[in-house]
Amino acid sequence: MEKRLQATYEEWWGRMIRAVQLLDEQDVRRLSNPFLIKCLPAYRKAKRKVLIVGKETNGWGTFYETLQHFQHANVDVHREEIIRYLQWEYEDFRMWRKWDHTPFWRGSRELSKAVAPDDGDNSFLNTQLIPFDYENGRPPSHLEELLYSEFNVLPMTIEALQPDVVLFLTGYTYDERLVKTFMNQRLLGNTLTFHPIDGFDQNHLVRLSHQILPYHSYRTYHPGYSLLHRETAFDPVKKKLTELVNP
Repeated sequence: MEKRLQATYEEWWGRMIRAVQLLDEQDVRRLSNPFLIKCLPAYRKAKRKVLIVGKETNGWGTFYETLQHFQHANVDVHREEIIRYLQWEYEDFRMWRKWDHTPFWRGSRELSKAVAPDDGDNSFLNTQLIPFDYENGRPPSHLEELLYSEFNVLPMTIEALQPDVVLFLTGYTYDERLVKTFMNQRLLGNTLTFHPIDGFDQNHLVRLSHQILPYHSYRTYHPGYSLLHRETAFDPVKKKLTELVNP
């Protein structure tokens, strides 16, 4: 799994760097590091492998400073050093659990335990639909489109990690980006399908199907919203996912 994950990042890296070099320096200074993950031991050992996908990072260092720090004349060495560093950052971040108090992490751990009750609350992996943020938020549309076209690593990340369950905690406002992310993956055209779930509005909870996704793939609200409305937004989803994944 880890070798396939690293191969994914290496395959897309050169295209992404060329795209970033086209940006205005001020935009690069506002751009976060790309969110690269590592296949952690707890995930590999889990009985049911869970991948949780957020919207975008909310601060993940600055890519400009990282690029300045890892300067090397050899392009391959430069790429490998930065990828190793960013994966180490992820591993360190997950180990120390400094942000467990935030809605995203509280919600992620609850949902992970709901769908994989036999595994610990830190056995899942998390990644982002948009692997960059821009001043701690969603990138402007023109940057998002450029970076998506040159660093659309999520589909290959899922293929590398082979999860049993994928939870997209992105909310319905990111559905267009979801569709574009899986466009022309394996088959030409838009092959991502949204399946309604009995008792839920489509904005609240849907099952997603695609050639790359496992059967148990769902999109629901981001915990930043749903935990504010626990009784009507979060708890019903948690209960339903428990029923669907653990029949």
